[in-house]
Amino acid sequence: MVYSRLSSLQYSHLFRTMFRTTIVLTVTILHFASSHNVPPWNGCYAVGCLTQEGCSPWNFYQYRCYRTCYYNRYCPPSPPPQPRKKCYKITHEATGKSLASSEVFNDTTKMKYATVSSNPPGNYLWTMEPSYGGVYYIQNFNKLEFLKADANGTYLVLNEPLDRSFQFRPINTKEGASMMQLQAALNNGFLFVHTLGQGGSTVQITTDPFTNYYQTIWRIIELYC
Repeated sequence: MVYSRLSSLQYSHLFRTMFRTTIVLTVTILHFASSHNVPPWNGCYAVGCLTQEGCSPWNFYQYRCYRTCYYNRYCPPSPPPQPRKKCYKITHEATGKSLASSEVFNDTTKMKYATVSSNPPGNYLWTMEPSYGGVYYIQNFNKLEFLKADANGTYLVLNEPLDRSFQFRPINTKEGASMMQLQAALNNGFLFVHTLGQGGSTVQITTDPFTNYYQTIWRIIELYC
């Protein structure tokens, strides 16, 4: 009876030892597999079979595989990054306000004025597309509105530029590299800021740039959209 009980205890201890050893080996193998065999997940890897030619695609439903592996299947190349578009922040030097698209309209024509703001919303960035004769089309990057001149003022319209009223000529000044006058090709007038009631300001045109010289200076800073 004593011998039988000792044998039973020995077998029980041996079984527990083997069980613990199996668990340890299993965890070790899984850790090794997870850290060495599983590739970074990026959608370009597939499970194959290790053959004399290396890791090859495999039909596991028809053929037995004794050792699986991962191979890098063909993935289309990523598209090249889009080049960043140049934009400009156009700030009136005398007032420190920036050209922006806002909801200020002419009561008679119902056209939207071009305005400036000291705290502009996110639509203060502009593109300047060159045309013949050193003139540019100035377009709001967010709202896609073009700057358009008439006899006395400027407006923002969604029309495609069709005539010289959409063309403006930056002119360098003695005030600095980024300090410029903006001349309307329509009548050779210069853009300046006219202050309205309640703090509003619109962009108008003067044909006397000498009397109003400092009011016609704009700081044009190149940014990226």
